Amino acid sequence: MTAGDRVSASVFVDAPPDIAFEVFTDQIDTWWRHGMKFRSGASDVSVLHLEPGLGGRLFETIAAPDADDGDTGHVVQTGTVTAWDPPRALEIEWRGVNFAPQEKTTVSVTFEPRREGTQVTLVHAGWAALPPDHPVRHGQAVRPFIAGMGMWWSDQMTSLRMALDAVRDAPWLRVARAETGVRAFEAGRSNPRVTGYHAGTNIAGYDDKANWCSSFVNWSLGRVGIAGTGSALARSWLAWGDALAAPRPGCIAVLWREDPQSWKGHVAFFVRDDGDDVVLFGGNQLGAVREQRHPRAQVLAYRWPAPHGAAA
Repeated sequence: MTAGDRVSASVFVDAPPDIAFEVFTDQIDTWWRHGMKFRSGASDVSVLHLEPGLGGRLFETIAAPDADDGDTGHVVQTGTVTAWDPPRALEIEWRGVNFAPQEKTTVSVTFEPRREGTQVTLVHAGWAALPPDHPVRHGQAVRPFIAGMGMWWSDQMTSLRMALDAVRDAPWLRVARAETGVRAFEAGRSNPRVTGYHAGTNIAGYDDKANWCSSFVNWSLGRVGIAGTGSALARSWLAWGDALAAPRPGCIAVLWREDPQSWKGHVAFFVRDDGDDVVLFGGNQLGAVREQRHPRAQVLAYRWPAPHGAAA
């Protein structure tokens, strides 16, 4: 093996290989770190995607902060899937944004059953083929550059482990994530999927023009056997479950809307803090199931299922 050619990072995760593979691939944006060290776009406009199967693209969409919801924005592709063997392994031909067309590296990831979980091992190889003065090295000699890349991937693997811990502790979040992209239809039509979210609430049968953020939270929890409020009102969640002094991934965040004293609100699942904002995942966020930032000052409460909150 050529010196300085490869880096590796490995992490044990408390999840079986199929779920670890699913979160690594289908939910890559949930664990891939934010910030200009890890992405080309800022946290509020960057979304990472990994298309499944051979030939699938690893790419980032970067929308302008004031772009319309339908604007996909600028696309930065950094990889192409060259091996796809779920839930055991995948391989990506990786090109940095400053690579010449003929330059490439390879990212290989394996998912091996270990004890009650999975050992995820990532190897990023091919660096030795790049010239010493390549811009990706930022003027660093081989040894510090490889050490830095190792730390970069170690940070990513730690983030993956934290995301899988959230899946273990809040299984409804995985259910909700699988609905990403579901959206209300234009006037004159209704999305039956959204109507299905209403089924377990007091507005069963309503179309997608009714507010459906609370219906989505009810539906997601119900899919893992936890009874929600049964109400389409966002603020109904203020009296549900147990109050949290601080948020944790997957908890229910209840927000005021228009006025703190009004009956109007919004409810969704907490993902992370981001400066003065909170990032939430939920339904009816800009008309769709997706992540969205909200001012932390609008949060009324964070709630968690009570120990005996299973559905009857």
